[in-house]
Amino acid sequence: MHHRIKVFLAAILGLLAINIAVRLVLLLVPYDPLKELKARPYSTVYYDSQGKLLQVTSLENGGRREKLDSQALNKDIKKIFIKAEDKRFYFHKGVDYPALISAFFQNAGGKQIVRGGSTITMQLVKMVNKDNTLTVQRKLHDIFYANVIEAKHTKKIIFETYLNNLYFGHGATGLASAARTFYGRPAQELLPQELCCLAVIPRNPTFYDPLKNPQNCAQRACELYNKIFKDKISLEDFAAFLPKEVFSYPYEAPHYIRFLRQKENQTDNSIRLSINLELQHYALQLINDALAQAQNSRISNASLLLIENKSGLPLVWLGSADFFDDAHNGQIDGVLVKNQPGSSMKPFLYALALEAKDSDGKNLYTPASILADIPQEFGEEKLYIPSNFNNRYNGPVRFRIALASSLNVPAVSILEELGVSNYLEKLYQLGFESLRQTGKKADLGLALGAGEVSLNELVPAFAVFVRDGKSFEGRQVYEEDTARLICSILSDKAARSLGFGYSQTFETKYPAIFKTGTSNQYQNIIALGATKDYTIGVWMGNFNGQTVIGKTGSSLPAWVARKLLDYLYEKNPLSAQELKDLEFPEPQNWTKEKICSLSGMKAGPDCPATVYEYCRNGSLDQMQSCNWHKEKDGSLQTLYPPEYQQWARTTKPDVHINYNTAPLSIQTPKNKALFYYSQLHKEKQAVWVEVFGGAENTLEVYYDNKKYQMVERPFVFSLPVERGQHTCRVVCGDEACEISFTVK
Repeated sequence: MHHRIKVFLAAILGLLAINIAVRLVLLLVPYDPLKELKARPYSTVYYDSQGKLLQVTSLENGGRREKLDSQALNKDIKKIFIKAEDKRFYFHKGVDYPALISAFFQNAGGKQIVRGGSTITMQLVKMVNKDNTLTVQRKLHDIFYANVIEAKHTKKIIFETYLNNLYFGHGATGLASAARTFYGRPAQELLPQELCCLAVIPRNPTFYDPLKNPQNCAQRACELYNKIFKDKISLEDFAAFLPKEVFSYPYEAPHYIRFLRQKENQTDNSIRLSINLELQHYALQLINDALAQAQNSRISNASLLLIENKSGLPLVWLGSADFFDDAHNGQIDGVLVKNQPGSSMKPFLYALALEAKDSDGKNLYTPASILADIPQEFGEEKLYIPSNFNNRYNGPVRFRIALASSLNVPAVSILEELGVSNYLEKLYQLGFESLRQTGKKADLGLALGAGEVSLNELVPAFAVFVRDGKSFEGRQVYEEDTARLICSILSDKAARSLGFGYSQTFETKYPAIFKTGTSNQYQNIIALGATKDYTIGVWMGNFNGQTVIGKTGSSLPAWVARKLLDYLYEKNPLSAQELKDLEFPEPQNWTKEKICSLSGMKAGPDCPATVYEYCRNGSLDQMQSCNWHKEKDGSLQTLYPPEYQQWARTTKPDVHINYNTAPLSIQTPKNKALFYYSQLHKEKQAVWVEVFGGAENTLEVYYDNKKYQMVERPFVFSLPVERGQHTCRVVCGDEACEISFTVK
């Protein structure tokens, strides 16, 4: 007896050793079919911020294969698919030998292939091998590599891989895609009867197609269900659980999802985006309404970007009005296209100006500073002569009004003083990488948005103002007070009235800032808007560069921007406290003081109109009292500085100029200016010169060092157009100045 026990134990140990040896050999086999299956690409499923389906991306073959993880497999899924294909799945090591033997005899008796006897693991091998020939050699191949798979992987991984690689027809690979394709729901939400319908399809996706051959599918699925569950069901009743149509896959936020896929190497198979589908649909409706209104203005497309100001993530990203509109290049993503943004860039320049200091450390500009909106020439050899969108000039305007009313000449004047390179550095900090290519070439035109930028750069940059000067990268781009002053100006409807009148477009029940822009050739019209919570940018125009008919301005994109912001706040009405919390904070180092509305100086006793404007704390005592208004002979007289003499002469001839309050200077032409001689109307050609300031009322003019003439005020005269290099020197009392110019 004792000897027999020893022999038995030896046999057991021998079998165990053989088993271990076999497993070790199988583990060392270099080829693993399961790895190849697991490496196959999956579709990416995109959801919006509320969990609504946006897209399920298709594979190269046009089909879809969503990933179904083990934790999503409920007991019904496991029970039904294992019963359908491999009832002893958890009890074999890759090969179900009793099933193979049974299949052999059934096939031999029927003289045809009745069943194959393949396990789930063997089917995985067949999926990789793609050899469907019914030969002994192929079967042995499947048996061997099924053992390899079982030696290297757990049952859980094997079953998960199996379900993710089954083909169900209609382009659906994997149970997750099959559930969505046939039922429009995740697999874990399907009823057992519906799962049975899906479980029978992979055996023959054509024969058991529930849409084309519903009877075949229903019969086999009903048999499977009745084998597994106690509540038996008739074939007639089972038909109600068959799918009725293929699911229509949504194709939402196509431009944004394409942007993400090109930008990032995504590894997640299920991604929840910041996009809000409800807002996306409403925004699309708005831009199409705006395009309908603009049908006579040759505007064919629009783009919109709405971001949330805490994170900087997009809530709405519309690259075009219709992704599938080939006639108007709908697949171009207007959020990423670089266009000239026009005056929508001006806030960035004015913010830089508020932080500029003179040699004594004092502000070069304040909201009360007076800027000259008059005809001016900028540059030297390449003259730049800007004009306002309405071709009118307003004379002296306060900094606040110049920005809010989007006047062009003051903006160019500021940029010339601050320097193009300094402004570009600030724009780079704001994220305008596009301007590294076009910024320097635009030169002073940058003041009016001549450089090309995208909405994807413009909108986050504009958000800096409502974020107290801080970028989404955490950089303090502008001082807090600077950002708050800009918000004060861009939300000031009175300051905006000079340029836009009292437009209802910008009237909101909540604090908001707006800025619009039109490119110089009317190819692009842009509007930006922001509250503490959101920032929006809207572009309208044509992707082919075609100009817009008429001077539409930016009222349509501004209307879209405001309507979408209205929708956000009207959907969930704000309480009085919430509305108060939306107000832009006051600057800490600036206080509102009483100033003259015309001169920007401390209000004097004779000033007919005054306003309250932000001045640096403690600066009022150093401010000069207004000397533009004086009472003379019982009537109020307004005396403008000498630089406004040309504007007064051509625009407001009744204006009085205080000629003697500025040093002598030649306003036009600029030093080193370049002119071209033309044979056409040569007798009418002249170089016009205008001189400001000076203590006397007469001016001596020297042309090429020879006395040319004497001029009375206003000092305006002409010189002949003669080829070559010339000088013009003027003398007024003890003062003199000189310029040179060239005629080619």
